Amino acid sequence: MRVQPRRRPLDGYARRVTERPEGEQNWYPLSALSWFTGHVREGIAVTRHQLELLQPARARPYLLDDDTVARIIRVHRDQAADLDLFQNQADKWKADPGLTGGQRAGVTAYEALITQLRQVNAEVLAVADELSHGTINTVLAKSDLELGIEALMPGPELVTRRIQV
Repeated sequence: MRVQPRRRPLDGYARRVTERPEGEQNWYPLSALSWFTGHVREGIAVTRHQLELLQPARARPYLLDDDTVARIIRVHRDQAADLDLFQNQADKWKADPGLTGGQRAGVTAYEALITQLRQVNAEVLAVADELSHGTINTVLAKSDLELGIEALMPGPELVTRRIQV
């Protein structure tokens, strides 16, 4: 009997939800606006939480390994690409001349959420990039001499500074 791996709640969040395998974007009716809005709101909450989780590692980046940081970067780059698709959908909805004032306001609010998620996502990517230079893999790859010199040198880049010997 084969046991299925247990799915974590956030697995696949950044998966391409609006792109067909051949690369053509799926288009949705305006009636899906509330779903998209909720999805982006959830993305903001999840991404803010990810940013909060990364903050302690900024002081001690060696707590993370290369694979973890690479996964964070991959997931959030995928999310950034999804946001382009979400904006395309919003542009298509906005182009509909039959939109009511309320519908137009809903699309505008949705676009504001996309902008907000794009900003938080960019912050996560910036922190992950910063952390990628001081992972435990980086520390373990250094010689004892390099680590000793770094330990004696003051500064916030204690672990990530490369010393030319």
